Amino acid sequence: MNGEYPFNETDPLMDELKDAAFEYLLLNPGSEFGDWQQDLIEQYPTEVVDALGSNPDEVYAGLADLWESDYNDPRTGIEQKFCEWAMSFANEYATGIYYFHADACDELKRLGRSIT
Repeated sequence: MNGEYPFNETDPLMDELKDAAFEYLLLNPGSEFGDWQQDLIEQYPTEVVDALGSNPDEVYAGLADLWESDYNDPRTGIEQKFCEWAMSFANEYATGIYYFHADACDELKRLGRSIT
């Protein structure tokens, strides 16, 4: 089923890889596809292998597909493709704006409200 589970559930191993991929972009402002792809393999090898296997061709193809797939940030509720998140985190200033927004969302949740 290619990582898709019944009842709209997803593969937990792919979810871990997506979380790692998002974390990488957030912690490395200005990342582009090649850096992201190579550094995920080097810095998150367990998540990559668990989700995509150990065949290099399949890993690179899987990460290329992942780059164009959606990720819903649990803190803000914003959903974008990883390539769009990379643009959102183009520099440290932009990343700072994200943290400000995420903190505001956390505070609203604490108050029983939402941003939408």
